[in-house]
Amino acid sequence: MRGTSKKRIMWGMGLEEADEALIRSVGRKDFTLVMLPEGSIPSAKDMDRDEPSLVWIAKSAWDQLKKLPVNTTRHLEIVPRVLLLGGHYSMHELEDALDSGFTDVIKPPLTEARIRDVLMRAAETHNLYHDIIRMTREICLERELLERKNDILSFIVSFLSRATESLEPLEIMQSAQEDLAMLLPISATGAVCWAPGAGRRFEAGLYVPVRQPHAAYDEWVTLLLASAEKLSDRSVDEYHTEYLAPAEAEAPVLPEAGKVVILPLKTGGETLGAFALLARNELHLGKDQLQILKSAMRHLALALKNAMLYREVKQHADLDGLTLVHNRRHFDTRLAEETERHIRYAQPFTLMMLDIDHFKPINDTYGHQAGDAVLKQLAGLLRSTLRTTDYVARYGGEEFVVILPYTPDEQALMLAERLRSIIEGHPFSHEGLNIPVTVSIGLSPVPETQAQTAEQILGDADRALYRAKACGRNRVCSATQCHIAASADPTRTRKDSNKQPVLTGHAGGGSPVTGNRLSRTGKPKLAGNC
Repeated sequence: MRGTSKKRIMWGMGLEEADEALIRSVGRKDFTLVMLPEGSIPSAKDMDRDEPSLVWIAKSAWDQLKKLPVNTTRHLEIVPRVLLLGGHYSMHELEDALDSGFTDVIKPPLTEARIRDVLMRAAETHNLYHDIIRMTREICLERELLERKNDILSFIVSFLSRATESLEPLEIMQSAQEDLAMLLPISATGAVCWAPGAGRRFEAGLYVPVRQPHAAYDEWVTLLLASAEKLSDRSVDEYHTEYLAPAEAEAPVLPEAGKVVILPLKTGGETLGAFALLARNELHLGKDQLQILKSAMRHLALALKNAMLYREVKQHADLDGLTLVHNRRHFDTRLAEETERHIRYAQPFTLMMLDIDHFKPINDTYGHQAGDAVLKQLAGLLRSTLRTTDYVARYGGEEFVVILPYTPDEQALMLAERLRSIIEGHPFSHEGLNIPVTVSIGLSPVPETQAQTAEQILGDADRALYRAKACGRNRVCSATQCHIAASADPTRTRKDSNKQPVLTGHAGGGSPVTGNRLSRTGKPKLAGNC
């Protein structure tokens, strides 16, 4: 029981002298028993005055109370009541007592242990009652504060919900800006973020509310880079910028001192960036507003972390594990997109399909690790040689595909021949052994005026590749013509496989081919048949 200097009051109604004396004796330390006059009914005012913790009622008194109108005894029901049964009672009377809301019904004899049990539970109930009263008063006094906190909670829930609707960092920050603009008088926001567990090279993404060459662009970049270096304790090696449209289209966006608040983006003890708020005027934040912003930034940081991890996983899922160029699944999607773009805008492009000649003998002669090394070196050569706008993927096995946007047939044939020549002259090697490598290339040009499906384009490229193989390998063919290079000897065998191949130049004449990115000059010699 809770200690207090004031004893709690109990009422007694119709108790026998022996029962009264026993109850007084057991409860004398914490309770005072007040016996009500026989036949009297305590009023609601009496209850407010005494605040009884318990009412002991003898069966004889209960029999009298049952005869009275219910509304005259209703106020007694809010206090724990104990019924003391006499020596004679029926099961019907016992059931009636239990149904009447008594907290305890005690059959004779009345013992000290039973009284202590009743008093202990009465004290607990009394304490609980007063705790509820106190809490109710506090709730009434703090209703306005609770309503304010409810508004804050609603904002955070809405903020979190919108932050998790997208896995694109720019869209996430745009939604965050819209929500914060309803909470604070801001005109624009900016941000800097970097991937979780950034490696040795520190790269960051900047999201600025202005485009170049706006006067405020450089100031935003400087501010965000300084924030990144301060929070990460590292210098940014490389960054890219994206435009984050301001909350107010015509509001000033210059990041003036006193109007900008920099909020760190932290989650799980890791800092991932900073979010900058630009206010219309000097911003003075209260304690509640700072707590809201800190909570919002934690949710925003988690959403951005998930988005960046998703981007990283998606990038890994789109790449071939061995060669680190795009895989077949990603290529199928990209070819469908390129085909749709061609149909919509009538832009030419060419699909190149490339296959390593005699790849099985390479595996048989040098081992499968050497074959893997050739595949990786060829993929790296393709990435470094082709334009940045060209798309490279591993189609399967020793086959690669390249999408050449805005490239008609003649330019594609010239590019493919120079690529074939560069590959033939490249020093492929594994564990000190030189491995001569040549490729056969099939082209499927798609002119502006001709609409084709992805399946048709793939089929044409595959047939052109088969034609190049059938014509002796180490050459470039389209569906209608082949380019036969001077170095493409149909009688070549693999007997010289341990020798370093000699680059004799391309069919267009001129100096030997170098490893520079391919240009569009020169015109190859063509042959209609093999």
